[in-house]
Amino acid sequence: MKPIKTILVATDFSTTAKRAEERAALLAAEHDARLFLLHNLPGHTLQRLRERLTPGHAGTESRLLEHYRAALQRLAEDLSGRWQIEVTPRLVAGQAHREISGVAAEVGADLVVLGTSGEHPAIALFLGSTAERVVRESPAPVLVVRNEAREPYARVLAALDLSPHGAAVVDLAWRVAPAAGLTLGHAFEVPFEGKLQFAGASQEEIDDYRREERERALTALGVLAGEKADQTDIRIEHGLADAVLLRQLRETSADLVVVGKHGSSEMVDLLLGSMTKHLLREAGCDVLVVPPALERES
Repeated sequence: MKPIKTILVATDFSTTAKRAEERAALLAAEHDARLFLLHNLPGHTLQRLRERLTPGHAGTESRLLEHYRAALQRLAEDLSGRWQIEVTPRLVAGQAHREISGVAAEVGADLVVLGTSGEHPAIALFLGSTAERVVRESPAPVLVVRNEAREPYARVLAALDLSPHGAAVVDLAWRVAPAAGLTLGHAFEVPFEGKLQFAGASQEEIDDYRREERERALTALGVLAGEKADQTDIRIEHGLADAVLLRQLRETSADLVVVGKHGSSEMVDLLLGSMTKHLLREAGCDVLVVPPALERES
């Protein structure tokens, strides 16, 4: 497994960002990783400020930038001191999701950590959250933090759809939380199940198809568990993935769910799979999303 050595966490100094900061610092301490602490100033806001500044007030922008640099430096020193990790602050200006993705690529981040919403959650309802946009664009895995980070992850659910990308999802789950209990979760349906009865199939035949699909899934997940099969819980249920996986999250009391970006039906959304979007918005725990680059490497 490739070690996690560089972590990037984005902050806007909000309450939800603080949870992301703490989780990122905890992970950096666990993995002996370097932490980059990023704050983005909205580019359009800075431009509006420049347009309104009158002669003699040119220093206003400089003072504003210095204010944020100082605040970021204090936060970096606080995290470094409490967690005994190396923290490097970075102040940038532009569109948040683009700057976060760009810096992640620049520093070679093995993991990007974000809060679920920022200072203006109401705006996110209309424009799409920064977290979801970063998930779409980031070259690195993205961890979206919802809950407070009091301790390392203890129970992890890997949400799987039997695509070729499942190995990357399981591998990242083990890498991020090697000491956690891991559940491989899968929801299945018989192809065209709702139409089979109209085509003359009996309930007995439909039940046989379901057993075959279950056995196929059980074999596939067993292969993914590999040498760690004795440490892995496998749960396979018939039903819609959205409902089944949320139920499995509740039943396992998972504090982290890991999912591939591609989704189970690439035609539903070419940029972000429908199951991934559903988990980002509805899961009551943190969500870790595997990007296509890692999926192809697996």
